[in-house]
Amino acid sequence: MRRYVALGDSLTEGIGDFADDGRPRGWADRFAHGLAARRGEVEYANLAVRGLTASQVLATQVGPAVDLAPDLVSVIVGMNDLLRPRFDVGTLRRDLGAIYGGLAATGAVVFTATLPEPGIGVPLPARMRASFVRRGRRLNDAVRQAAAEHGVRCLDLARSTPTDPAIWSSDKLHPSAYGHQLIADEFLAFLHGQPSAADSSEHEKVSAVRPADQVRWVAGQVGPWLWRRLTSRPAGEGVTAKLPAYQLLRA
Repeated sequence: MRRYVALGDSLTEGIGDFADDGRPRGWADRFAHGLAARRGEVEYANLAVRGLTASQVLATQVGPAVDLAPDLVSVIVGMNDLLRPRFDVGTLRRDLGAIYGGLAATGAVVFTATLPEPGIGVPLPARMRASFVRRGRRLNDAVRQAAAEHGVRCLDLARSTPTDPAIWSSDKLHPSAYGHQLIADEFLAFLHGQPSAADSSEHEKVSAVRPADQVRWVAGQVGPWLWRRLTSRPAGEGVTAKLPAYQLLRA
């Protein structure tokens, strides 16, 4: 496994974990460096772009990934599908199958992950949180089913994510630098057949949300998202893959 390619959306691009120069780093960068430390050197490419749905990842990233002839591929996508007003889990399931099937056909080892339940740590009213949780479970079921169908290895982050609030960045939607490192560690353990280091024995107790917290979060996070939707501007407008070609990493 000398050539590793990462596909996906903002999670794999690294939003929430920023380097000193302001560029996103993220779990995939950390995972690639971990691979290089174990194997001596690794060639690493990252095609992920924030805001993309599964159909957009299929259309824009699978072809370039196949052209790179990787030995190892990661692809995590679906959260932006879930956030659409109309969440069509059937369409998502088909898109995931096409993504996984196209990547698996290269002969590379392909792995994916379920996603932590949306709404954890986010100051949402109870009813809205419950709706997001239901959508999240349907999303993760689709990921598990499509992965099993195409022989893709699936790390169940939905069941292993620790409850420590420090794993989330200030937007409450993306992991912090600490959270991204935990994901990288989980993938390294998963790939090498080692036990998970996450403690899933405790479940987060969601405290009552103060109205002031809701207002601040809506103004800072939901407001910009709604404006982009109204103006048909995608979150990834003007953003390109940070590593479209291989970068050699050495231990």
